Amino acid sequence: MNTHPDEMRPGDDARFDEALRDQHATAVERISPRVRAQLVQRRNAVLRGERTAPARGGLRYAAAGFAALCALAIGLQFGLTPAPVSPTASGLASTQASTTDTTMLDEDPEFYAWLASADAQQIAME
Repeated sequence: MNTHPDEMRPGDDARFDEALRDQHATAVERISPRVRAQLVQRRNAVLRGERTAPARGGLRYAAAGFAALCALAIGLQFGLTPAPVSPTASGLASTQASTTDTTMLDEDPEFYAWLASADAQQIAME
């Protein structure tokens, strides 16, 4: 009878269980007595309903969150303050810009002629 390699035969479960038990026994024999004692203490504590490991990191996470919040607040304070601008410089810049724009348009009468043409209206419709 041909059997597929993945198919289990009736006695395979028992042999597999026995092999696992042997591997477990070998691993337990190799554990140091100190580790065994710790495992027994922890198992007994769990069976009694005690918590064996204290909650570590809770205070650490809270401190890190608070530090991140402070850094964010400081960053927002520095990011939202506008840079001081002297009123004479801003007024001078706007005057120069308007003067430049006016003179450029005054010097090019062909631009106004083009605006009145049919080509400009067709481009505006697109």
